[in-house]
Amino acid sequence: MHNSATRLIVNADDYGFSPGVSAGILYAHKHGILTSTTLMVNTDYSKQSLDEVKQYPNLGVGLHFVMDAGKPISSSVSSLTDHSGNFLKGKTLIESAKKQDIKEELVEQLELLYKWGIDVTHIDSHHHMHLHIPHALEAVVEVAESYNLPIRSFSETQLNGVIMSSDYFYYDFYGEENVSTAYLLKLFSKLKPGISEVMCHPAFMDLNLRNQSSYHFPRIKELEVLVDHRINSWLKEHSIELIHYGGL
Repeated sequence: MHNSATRLIVNADDYGFSPGVSAGILYAHKHGILTSTTLMVNTDYSKQSLDEVKQYPNLGVGLHFVMDAGKPISSSVSSLTDHSGNFLKGKTLIESAKKQDIKEELVEQLELLYKWGIDVTHIDSHHHMHLHIPHALEAVVEVAESYNLPIRSFSETQLNGVIMSSDYFYYDFYGEENVSTAYLLKLFSKLKPGISEVMCHPAFMDLNLRNQSSYHFPRIKELEVLVDHRINSWLKEHSIELIHYGGL
């Protein structure tokens, strides 16, 4: 537990996924309560979407570690890829992935983000793959430890107190039912002292998002909720401090 104040990280996954996703995340930061984002470094838009992020010094930027979409950065992680060099997916990936390859790919993705001039705040992963693949969490913890970076965790016990993380993690501001101002306010009213992370996926719609993600339309709604002034007012009224992982 960090301290008795109630502090909140609102993190958008998938920065760099597409122009509409990146633009939506920046809009939610500029006009709403979003404090943090994690970037996918292996998409067609990763590098160009970083030029804009640098204009927002209060936005924490971490790595959204990708192991199951597109191609790896490393050229020698064969247990993670198919014959065309694309990442494996789902069960095939889970059965094939070797810890050493996961570690190598994670280091390559992190180093690329540093090379692009980002002061990386923390690590999480696309589709929470680091929690589904055997030994992946160990690999991520070892890398996070050597870089002295926090990682997203679903529970304290996963990290054995070695690595920094939030005290609480909320992943259910998601989908048709739960994306509303009322739902988010209800979630915030349950926040406990310490540091909580709320995961979100705001975006402006574009063709890439429409065609490549099954989760597309609700992202526009998420964006609308995150910039609702009633939410910001509520957080101020209840003295909940907005931070990012760089502030741990």
